[in-house]
Amino acid sequence: MVYPTFILVLLLGLGGLALGLVEFKVWIEPQSPDTSSLPGIESSAAPDLEKVQQLSSALPKPSAELPSPTASPPKPLDPVALAAHQGTLRVSNFTQHPVRVALLARQQGSKSYGEPAHWDFAPMEGGSQGLILSLPQGNLTLEKGDIIVAFAQDGSRLYWGPYVVGETPSPMWNQKVGEWLLVLDSEEL
Repeated sequence: MVYPTFILVLLLGLGGLALGLVEFKVWIEPQSPDTSSLPGIESSAAPDLEKVQQLSSALPKPSAELPSPTASPPKPLDPVALAAHQGTLRVSNFTQHPVRVALLARQQGSKSYGEPAHWDFAPMEGGSQGLILSLPQGNLTLEKGDIIVAFAQDGSRLYWGPYVVGETPSPMWNQKVGEWLLVLDSEEL
């Protein structure tokens, strides 16, 4: 009588132990956005590749293409030509690291620097178009002599810079749109 009960308890215990060792993973996929307002996409089904390509080809193209991370190094800078360039800053993080970009801007009409500012980027944030940076007080305008540095925030001890606007190859001046472009890439290190 005790023998079959002991075997039953032992089997139930081993079964519970086996279930405890099995890992269960649950993930929640984000809901697809409401596509009912987009032409050619039914809201009840996920869009197929052909429809997505048709819609993306209809979207306006960005006004300025960023160079690919493997682009050849830029031509030497002409300091006199760059001295007059003032514009916004566009940043792309092509790395697999969360990155902080810090700016030390020169005060106008002075050789001293103002309060530092910083922005945080997730891995691969900004993509091929980049993100234009701004300040809480309004638009950010870079001038010659401003200093930019970037560093990984994941403990990998990676950093980019320091870059001196108008004096180092990065950030690059984009004459077409009147903005500075900073591309962070792991291969650049």
